[in-house]
Amino acid sequence: MLENTDTLLSMAEIAAAFAGFAALVSVLSRRSDRPSEAAHDLLRLRLVISSAVAGVAAALIPVGLAGYGLEEGLIWRLAAVMFLIFDNGIIISFTRAYKPVQGTFPPDNLAVSLVSVVEVLEQVSLVIVVLGLSTVNAPALYVTALIANICQAGFIFVRFVGSAFSYGDASD
Repeated sequence: MLENTDTLLSMAEIAAAFAGFAALVSVLSRRSDRPSEAAHDLLRLRLVISSAVAGVAAALIPVGLAGYGLEEGLIWRLAAVMFLIFDNGIIISFTRAYKPVQGTFPPDNLAVSLVSVVEVLEQVSLVIVVLGLSTVNAPALYVTALIANICQAGFIFVRFVGSAFSYGDASD
């Protein structure tokens, strides 16, 4: 079994908590009469929940793969491939959902900048694992990608809460 199982399970719990809190906030937040604010909040909610679900899955996949008795290096590579697929699927889905409402509300430049920087860290860590460039550090790189994913979900969650309960500018 993997040495990192406890860490991975803890990370899955943290990621799942973001999804739950985001859903709770969406129920408690005001209903906006302004469609652009509602669209903005919905996009953020989708992004938080999608990222959190991907984080839960990515944290559990190595544990599940280890149960098949696979070689540890292969476990990390397969898990990293799946994590990259989930992560890039979220990016594609978000981009498609954003296009119809683009220009109806000001972009959250701080969120875009910070999430993009953290996304690069996440993707680079996973690509290094997939390519086998650092087999000794594969578990650490994978956990780094999970931490980056959770940081993104957390930051977007905070922005979502701010906009969901804001009565002014939706990009607060």
